[in-house]
Amino acid sequence: MKLPPLIPKKATLAAVAGALLALAVLPGCKKAVRPAAPAPAKPGTVTNTAAGTGTNLATEFVSVFDDSPPPGNKGRDPFNPDSTVRNPAAPPVAKANGPAGPVEPQLKLLSVVGSPGRWLATINNQSFFLNEEATVRIPGDNPVKLKVKVVGVGSNYADVTVEGTAGTKHLTMGQKK
Repeated sequence: MKLPPLIPKKATLAAVAGALLALAVLPGCKKAVRPAAPAPAKPGTVTNTAAGTGTNLATEFVSVFDDSPPPGNKGRDPFNPDSTVRNPAAPPVAKANGPAGPVEPQLKLLSVVGSPGRWLATINNQSFFLNEEATVRIPGDNPVKLKVKVVGVGSNYADVTVEGTAGTKHLTMGQKK
């Protein structure tokens, strides 16, 4: 006679052993109960007896990090005291759209090259032939662009007209006008 296989008996045995283990462990598992926080100390009472100093350290040394915007917070960054990020920014200065009062444009003749009758003048990094017109940028706090026309060129000078002004301007090498 042949005996039945042992695998079903082993599986049953393992299931029973697992159930017994669970029943043995579950009664020891309870929800964690946090101890009740002590009542806040009344002013004038001593609650920190472990320190032995007779002072209430819990209320004496409280550190608060105020990270509100600078008008309300005038302190330093506690993590980077040398930082200037928390300093209030200077109020923006309103710039006028146009020039305030008469402004003499700063046109500078940088070079003149070529031969008589075919001169090439460079004014504020813009090149001009005789009777040529172009826009020139005037650097500064409030950059301005002017329309300039060269009406006369020589070996060391250039005569120009500027849109919006009357007459011609005589520019020479190294001179601002």
